Amino acid sequence: MRRSGLIALAAACGLLVLAGMLYPDEKRPEQSLTTFGTGPWGYRAVFDLLTELGFPVARTHEPPEDLAPDATVWWIEPAELCRSVPGGGWRGEPWVRAGGTAVLFLAPAVGEDAGCALLEGVVLPRRVAETSGGASPRGARGERPATAHGVSGDALPRARTVEVPGLLTFADAGDWRVSAVSAERPLVLERALGAGRIVAVADATVLRNQSLDRGDAAPLVVDLVRAFGVPRFHEGGEGPRARRSAAAYLATSPALLVFCGLALTGVLFAWQGNLVPPRALPGPGTDTPGLDAFVDSLAALYAGTRDHARVLERYRELAAARLRRHFGMPPETPVGVLAERLARDRRLAPGALRLLVEGAPVAGERGLRDAVRVLDALVREASA
Repeated sequence: MRRSGLIALAAACGLLVLAGMLYPDEKRPEQSLTTFGTGPWGYRAVFDLLTELGFPVARTHEPPEDLAPDATVWWIEPAELCRSVPGGGWRGEPWVRAGGTAVLFLAPAVGEDAGCALLEGVVLPRRVAETSGGASPRGARGERPATAHGVSGDALPRARTVEVPGLLTFADAGDWRVSAVSAERPLVLERALGAGRIVAVADATVLRNQSLDRGDAAPLVVDLVRAFGVPRFHEGGEGPRARRSAAAYLATSPALLVFCGLALTGVLFAWQGNLVPPRALPGPGTDTPGLDAFVDSLAALYAGTRDHARVLERYRELAAARLRRHFGMPPETPVGVLAERLARDRRLAPGALRLLVEGAPVAGERGLRDAVRVLDALVREASA
C-alpha cells in the first residue's frame, strides 16, 4: 500500500506540473495588449522605437486624476471606454480640463457600429472598415493580407502609407476636428476640452508590433508624437503588479499548481509520520562505550567461539605488527624477515621466535594463555 500510495502521489504531482505547462499565465505582460507585449499584437516596438529615437517616453500606472496636468498620455486599446458599458466610462475628464492631452487609440472591431459616449456630451463617431470584412476580433490575429492606406492631414507634415488589413476609420467627424484622414474618412479626430484636448485614433492596429515595420507606420507614429507631444503610455492594468505581495502573485502564476502539489506532498508525508509511532528501545540507556568495553566485547566474542587456534593466529599477527612498528619496518614486511632481525638479539629465546613465525597447536584455553604470555614476553624484551 505504501508503494502504491507513493506512485499515485508522484503521478498526481506530475499531472499538476503538466497542467501548469499546458495552461500558461495569460496575464503575463509579454502577452498583453500593452507596451510590454512582445507578441505580434503587442505594442512593445512602439515604446522601443521612440526610446531609440531619443524621445523621453515613459510608462505610467497612475489614475487620471493623479497625472501631471500638462502631460501627453497615450491610452492604447483602453478597456470599458464607453459610458454605455456597465461600470465603464473614461475617468480622464478632470485631468484633460486641467490642461492634459489624452490620445486614445481605439481597439479594433470594438464599437464599430454605434457611437460611444466617452463623456457627458462627448460622443465618438461610429467607425467603419476601409475594406470589406472589417478587422478580426481583438485585433489583427487573422492571416488576411495587409492593404495599403494613404493617410494625410494637418497633424502630418506629409502623406503617409500604412499597410493594415481592414483599417478602421470614423464614418464622419461629427463635432470633432479632423487631424488626419484615410480614404477621405477621418482617422484621427481632435477636440478641445477645457484647457486640454482629447485626440481619438480610430484604429490602434497601426501601432502594433506586426504593423510597425510596414509602409510608413513608424514615421506616422513619429508624426503623432510631434503633433501632440511626447507621450507617457498609460498601463493601468500592469502597474499594481510591482506592488503585489508574494501570495497575490502566486495566486495568478502558473507555478500555483506546482506549489499546491509540493504542499500536498509535504502534508501527506507529515500525516504519514504522525501515523507511525516513534521507535522506543527497551532497557536503560547506556553511555558511549570506551576502549575497555570494546576489548571486553571482542574477548567475549572470541571466547564464545572456542576456536583457540584461530585466536592464537590473530594474536601472532598482532605481535608481529607491534614489532614491525618498533623497528620501523613497513607493515607488509614478511614475518620471516622480521624473525631474521630478531635472531640477532641473543636475549630472545629461539622457542619464542619459532612460535612467532610458525605458531603452535593449542589444546585449550590454558595452552592459549601460555602461548600469549610467551609472545608478550618476546615483544617486551625486543622492545626494551
